[in-house]
Amino acid sequence: MADDLALPRLAWNPTTESFSKNTPRKRVRVSSPPISSDPPIFSSDDDPSADNYSTQARRKKKFRGPWFRQRPASDDGSQDSNEHDQKKRRKFERQFDSGVFMGSDGTDMDESMEEFEAGPVSLPLRQSRVTHQSGKAAPTPEELARGQIQRCLEEGDESIDLSSRGLTTLSNATIRPLATFTRVPPVTEGVFTRLEPKLKIFLASNQLTTLPGELFNLDRLTVLSLRGNQLRELPPSVGKLSNLKELNLSQNGLRYLPYEILELFSARSRLNSLHLHPNLFHEPQFPPTEGEVKEEEVQYKIGLGNRTRANLRRGAICAVSPDQRRRSWHTQWRITFQARTEVRFLNIHGDLVKGPSFPANTEGSGSSHNKVPVAEMNDSLEPPASDNGLSRAPSLLEVAIAACAKTTQLPFLADFLPEDGPPSLRGLLANAAEKKESGGSKCTICARSFIIPRTEWIEWWEIAKVLEINSAASAASPLRQMENERDVLESMVPLMRRGCSWLCVPEKVSMPDEDPVAMDE
Repeated sequence: MADDLALPRLAWNPTTESFSKNTPRKRVRVSSPPISSDPPIFSSDDDPSADNYSTQARRKKKFRGPWFRQRPASDDGSQDSNEHDQKKRRKFERQFDSGVFMGSDGTDMDESMEEFEAGPVSLPLRQSRVTHQSGKAAPTPEELARGQIQRCLEEGDESIDLSSRGLTTLSNATIRPLATFTRVPPVTEGVFTRLEPKLKIFLASNQLTTLPGELFNLDRLTVLSLRGNQLRELPPSVGKLSNLKELNLSQNGLRYLPYEILELFSARSRLNSLHLHPNLFHEPQFPPTEGEVKEEEVQYKIGLGNRTRANLRRGAICAVSPDQRRRSWHTQWRITFQARTEVRFLNIHGDLVKGPSFPANTEGSGSSHNKVPVAEMNDSLEPPASDNGLSRAPSLLEVAIAACAKTTQLPFLADFLPEDGPPSLRGLLANAAEKKESGGSKCTICARSFIIPRTEWIEWWEIAKVLEINSAASAASPLRQMENERDVLESMVPLMRRGCSWLCVPEKVSMPDEDPVAMDE
């Protein structure tokens, strides 16, 4: 170890505060690195590789394009910058669809938008908007009615006036939002009380032939006007309107009303006003007695053939119905059973097997064709002879149609029937769809739901308002005390009753013990 040479001692450098030489430890590049290649013998200014032999400071080369097709950025840098600046120039214009168009950064525009910006605009913006709106289809009357109902819901308006709107149909979806109608009263003296809504729906002067079932689910409906439509039959669901105060059915083509309408005259009902005429109601045709025939012959001979009889019997044929004894009517209404027709027995397809034929329910029928003979007191209620016996069980066809009525594809099931199938099936499916939209039907005897009725008959009930003792009735009032034969006939309203089987027939009636009611008493 003694033979080893000693290393030179490092001096302390107070500047760098370390044992080092005079030079700093960090390497500082003052100039460009030395040239790593020999000087070019044949150099050219056009050769891009000659940049490696430049003595100036080195700078990073930039390339554009994918790896398989790269090109120096300096070749067409000006062109790229121009294209980039051109894409940056975006117009802020109001478009037709959603207000103000805001250009996004770094995104390319669609070809259609570029063409729109490049092409000249021939019309002003307001005028082109009007042209765009005119291209839309005009709203249907039901769409306008749906908008009116929506405005009434938002404003809390209880009166929904849809009169003279040209409505031909009215769907359940249009009426259904009214079930959620709420009325919020103002707060008075710090007391908040919730008031029940009193809806008033006016559908007068339209062209409605059917009514939606949702209309009769509005338990807070107080006024319903159906005047001046083309209704041929009123749905049985009308009996569910227990809070109804005014009902107007005049100027329609009604031949009869559903038997369920008697629920509006019960002790719990609130009906105060009822308008039924003019309509094409069936009128009862009573068989004349021997005394009436002789009296008419004498009056005809002395020239009094057009004179109204003084003592007109209201309950001439049938008298008191057992159903009438079990009901309690409202005190302001006089409800009395008068007569009925013979029972019509129908087969499983709804075709007549036994019973009378009612006048067709068509337009333009005169009053002379509306008379229907009433049944005798000893009328037979025996159904037609059948090999299978009598039963209240529904037929297989009734069960099948009822199953089809439960599906949502009911309106389209007729399209799947074979061409050589029974033609009556299409009519039964259409009847099932119509009953489903209107709320369905129930047997008036056993209250069971059905689609195809098996029995039906018409009952005439006298529906009249009870006069107050101190009220003064005028000659023009329908409630006048002196009534004539026309008033009596108009007060006798025909009600259609239907049964679900041949065993669902009316009960026997009993004759009253009281004397005939005189018209002048």
